Amino acid sequence: MKRNLSGLGTRMAALCLLMICLCLAVTGALADGMGGSAEPFVQPPVIVQDAASPSGLRTTWKCVYFGSYPSVEVVDSEWDAVDEYALQQGDLIRDDGLYARLASADWQDSVLEMDGASYLRVGPDAAPAAQASREQHYNWTYERPWHYFRIMPLRWRVLDVQGDRALLLADRMPDSVPFHAVDEDVAWDESTLRSWLNGYGADANRQGEDFTGKGFVDRAFTDREREAIVAGRCENLANRDYGTDSGADTEDVVFILSNAEVFEGEAAGRYGFFPGRDYDDPAKRFSSTLYAKCMGAWWSPVEAYAGNSFWFMRTAGYNPRSVTYVCDFGYIYSKGTLVTCGDAAVLPALWVDLRRAELADAGERSSSEIMHSAGRAGQADAGDIDNPVVIEDSAMPGGAYTVWNAVTFGSYPQTEIVADAPSREGAGEEDVAVDPKLYARLAEAGGESVELDGTRYIRLDGRWFRCDPIVWRVLEVQDDTALLLADRALDSVPYHASYTDVFWEASDVRKWLNGMKNERVTEAERALYGDMSFAQMAFTQEEYSAVVPSSLSNDNNFYFGTSCGSSTHDRVFILSEAEVFSSDRAKRYGFRPSDAVADIGRRMRPTAYALARGAWQSEQADTAKIGFWLLRTNGYTRDNVVYVGEKGYLYNRGIPVTCMDACIVPAIRIRLGEADYARVADISSREER
Repeated sequence: MKRNLSGLGTRMAALCLLMICLCLAVTGALADGMGGSAEPFVQPPVIVQDAASPSGLRTTWKCVYFGSYPSVEVVDSEWDAVDEYALQQGDLIRDDGLYARLASADWQDSVLEMDGASYLRVGPDAAPAAQASREQHYNWTYERPWHYFRIMPLRWRVLDVQGDRALLLADRMPDSVPFHAVDEDVAWDESTLRSWLNGYGADANRQGEDFTGKGFVDRAFTDREREAIVAGRCENLANRDYGTDSGADTEDVVFILSNAEVFEGEAAGRYGFFPGRDYDDPAKRFSSTLYAKCMGAWWSPVEAYAGNSFWFMRTAGYNPRSVTYVCDFGYIYSKGTLVTCGDAAVLPALWVDLRRAELADAGERSSSEIMHSAGRAGQADAGDIDNPVVIEDSAMPGGAYTVWNAVTFGSYPQTEIVADAPSREGAGEEDVAVDPKLYARLAEAGGESVELDGTRYIRLDGRWFRCDPIVWRVLEVQDDTALLLADRALDSVPYHASYTDVFWEASDVRKWLNGMKNERVTEAERALYGDMSFAQMAFTQEEYSAVVPSSLSNDNNFYFGTSCGSSTHDRVFILSEAEVFSSDRAKRYGFRPSDAVADIGRRMRPTAYALARGAWQSEQADTAKIGFWLLRTNGYTRDNVVYVGEKGYLYNRGIPVTCMDACIVPAIRIRLGEADYARVADISSREER
């Protein structure tokens, strides 16, 4: 859609990106014709060009005070619950005397008036689960049981003005509450977060929790202020990337924004956001208050985004148990996170009637205010197989593509044997083999594993899969060994059976890949991982003896600094963040050493067997049948792991270790003089996957 820019001046006409033009055109039109504002400081955002911004734009919002909420903590001189870099000016009142008075006061309720100010007392019963000693989380191990927060005016950014109404978005995240109380299929209209924000009764959410009189709207606003809030229509469109239903449209007094309002729709540009996902948009970066951090909100340790948190949107993620979010550096994670995620922050929005709302001028907020400088380094670095070859090609993402030598070695269940037609929708020719006679022989043979005519077949839930040679890419040839990476996603199992902090060294997926027998296997683990390890299924004893133990360094997460445990020695493993993105090795192995590139070489297709084991695959035209695969690097917390998405981007924040539908792409190192491998056709990332 094109807009006439003539009325916006020559400065606006210089913009070359279509969506940026749309954004500026709408903003100018509103600025010229809004009228009706009850206060001169209530104005729409102003957007100008700024070469220093990743998006090329800088937004300035007018801000207002409306309502109040606990935010500033009163502490004594020994308090150290939050990293200093994560604090903003004014987050703390460090006053030994006031702290002592609050500690000795007669608290009849959770709120106390003292010297004309209101304070909230928070006890250990409010501490988020498993909060103690987690990196980039509020330190609830502090020996004193009570925490005291001054209730302060809420600051809001003015996103839009329509006649006598204004749309306000919180300037900082005031609280941290899960999108939903239970891990189940749920959309915004039935979520517990919606009920909590609006103070709805038990019939408004799927879990039947009653928030009457104790929701955000009740705590943040007086009766008179609530009368000035206008219910807004929340259009809940399906996730554009994954087609996931986002539930019924709603009418809510308080809500959170949607994908359309933040990056996909015309409204995003009008509200001051870059109307697309191409940039880490500073306008989408927000920090949480100290109270929100106390309630569980995570903060970023990365220099350029230090102290920023991530915030929920109301659009569903890649499945009905997930919800999209905006991360600390202003990028949209449309795949999302679990609805039960306990350390995302909540960024409320609401419409007010300007004729009735008593707003106070709170100055301005510029998107450039939360941009910090930071530097990154990352530069690149013998038979019938050799190292990958990188070929310059300006038409490719990142300006190059890679050609890997390829070999077959070992075998694994991959192709499904069917009697007539593919048993799953969208199966390709390489995924199924239609052979009614073979299918009948397999059915007659029974058992869980059958060998017919020299080929092994595995039964899974009544379906038969042929064990095909595993095709591997050659990532590196060094001395008399070769590092190999499977060219398909061969299986789908969780990184770990239980949702807990876990490093690669103690993970269940490491045990399963290598067939470790030194620890007892529970029935729950057996149900997830099966009776045989990957190594047992993939290699004969002779083949396994040619697999060399690799010394694996487990570097900290590149962005978030999360520790990832000790080095290990493993025959079978999965790659790390450093090996596909953040080190010289990534480029040496043929990957683009950037997370800003949709690297086709990082795209992996699950086999039919992996899909039967639960792997998710994309249904979008540009990434059809691609899955997402786990790395062994912890994410922003140690109960998450980094993964590579279906487009080939790296998701450093990660996904919970219990994720059930991610792919496993094994890697091994073989000794060339001992391994009985076969050379096959080269693999090129120039070919669409």
